[in-house]
Amino acid sequence: MKQIFYNAKILTMDDSNPFADSMLVEDGIIKWVGRESDLAGHNDSSTICHDMNGCCILPAFIDPHSHITSLAYQLLMVNVSGPPVGSCKTIADIIAKCKQRLVEKPPAEGEWLLATGYDPLSLTDEGSLTRHELDEISNSCPVCVMHISGHIAVLNTLALSLVGYGGDDFTVPQGGEVELEADGVTANGVIKEQAWLTPTVSSKISVPSVEQVLSLIKEACHIYSSNGIATCQDARTGKKEYELLQYAANNHLLSLDVVSYISDQNAQELLGDFNPYESRDYHNHYRIAGYKTFLDGSPQGKTAWLSKPYYVPPEHQGKDYCGFPTQKDEEIYEKCKTCIEHDWQINAHCNGDAACEQYITAYQKALADTQNPHDLRPVMIHAQTVRLDQLDKMKEIGMMPSYFLDHIYYWGDAHYESILGPERAQRISPLRSTLLKGMNATFHQDTPVVMPNMLLSIHNAVNRKTYRGRILGENECVSVMDALKCATINGAYQIFEEDKKGTLTKGKLADFVLLKENPLEVQKEHLKEIQILATYKEGTAIYQKDPTQ
Repeated sequence: MKQIFYNAKILTMDDSNPFADSMLVEDGIIKWVGRESDLAGHNDSSTICHDMNGCCILPAFIDPHSHITSLAYQLLMVNVSGPPVGSCKTIADIIAKCKQRLVEKPPAEGEWLLATGYDPLSLTDEGSLTRHELDEISNSCPVCVMHISGHIAVLNTLALSLVGYGGDDFTVPQGGEVELEADGVTANGVIKEQAWLTPTVSSKISVPSVEQVLSLIKEACHIYSSNGIATCQDARTGKKEYELLQYAANNHLLSLDVVSYISDQNAQELLGDFNPYESRDYHNHYRIAGYKTFLDGSPQGKTAWLSKPYYVPPEHQGKDYCGFPTQKDEEIYEKCKTCIEHDWQINAHCNGDAACEQYITAYQKALADTQNPHDLRPVMIHAQTVRLDQLDKMKEIGMMPSYFLDHIYYWGDAHYESILGPERAQRISPLRSTLLKGMNATFHQDTPVVMPNMLLSIHNAVNRKTYRGRILGENECVSVMDALKCATINGAYQIFEEDKKGTLTKGKLADFVLLKENPLEVQKEHLKEIQILATYKEGTAIYQKDPTQ
């Protein structure tokens, strides 16, 4: 099928041909981009012509880090998010919302009540949830309320006993923490990092069935595409998630491309002899791209591993508390070495600068020991507090950051007042410094931590303003064009797809987004308000805004 999209403001992200007003697409591939006055010869009787009415066309956004299967699972859970995302402002609100779910949908025997989005930093209450508050919801049904970061959970007394943390005699896994009551021996319900994320715990929790989640995979795809995204990720894909995505692909349920990074716990089984240099082809919009591990926790949960103490340490911790690593140095080195030997791209979660240093050091040594000549493009995920001296070392080994820039908007005030303090808060996600060093950089939303609103991330990269109005690190603001490149061509480069995505260039896939306004023409304070009218995957609309909305 031959299509012409004309009367548009086209931002190609291709420096050799940056602006155009018309584009020719044939069978999902861009055949020509230029001026309408030069269309003669491209149009014939079989061509379908689309008048864009002066709206703006950009390459479709590329999500460089998120979890589409987790989003699908969480669509079935109770959402207890606080402002500005949700409506739960107090612990009482959370309890009430969970109780309401029990009334509306009583759980079957053995079924857990699962809630997500808990963020004590957004609540007006002093203190936080423990098993005692969750016991008010139910003492006959296991209750689990997950922290918005995904790195912490709160369990009621019954749930604690089911996962092995009941009583006063239990083992805490390395890289994890189980908070204790005042008696110093009994769990208070809060479990963190490996104490929560270990398969020993997750295997005990009744989660929605694959059949239930499959019904929501299409909805999850719609959420991404309605935000202008045509390529998304499933980071830290385990066996369950892999089987889910394979089934979804085989049954043509994926409307956009999904890129998987396999969990370190499942790498040998699922990656095996996979060599990304032999094939980066998709099977019905799904492919495996590499390996995922994590080195620390979350700053908003105060489990990220910093080199200097938290500005306000969490309860039960002293003034010298810096968070903690989830793995030993030698473990990270061996994982980096394995990835390099197999030509696997590694994505490593590092929020605190101490975790960043551990990753850089391990990869640097593994690279020297293996002498692999291939450009494997290792990625530092989040890189929330990465230092400028660390960026220099990253550049030397070809490592690139993908920043969780939305932290500035959602948790910037908490960084300033509680997590990092006024000085370090100014330096989070140093995007401009990264670009000035000539490095590739992207930004992401870590969905389902927050929804995949790439325009909000672009807005945050340009403005760096919290939702309450405080500016953090004005010297790290970037231009609108640089922010757009981070969301398009830089994302394509990060996943080794710059030859077919990221710019509107002849020969590339016709993946593009239609915006009501041109980001280069609106006031920078209004970037996040631009409406997405449609998203196209290989020339076919996978999302179109309801004209009545």
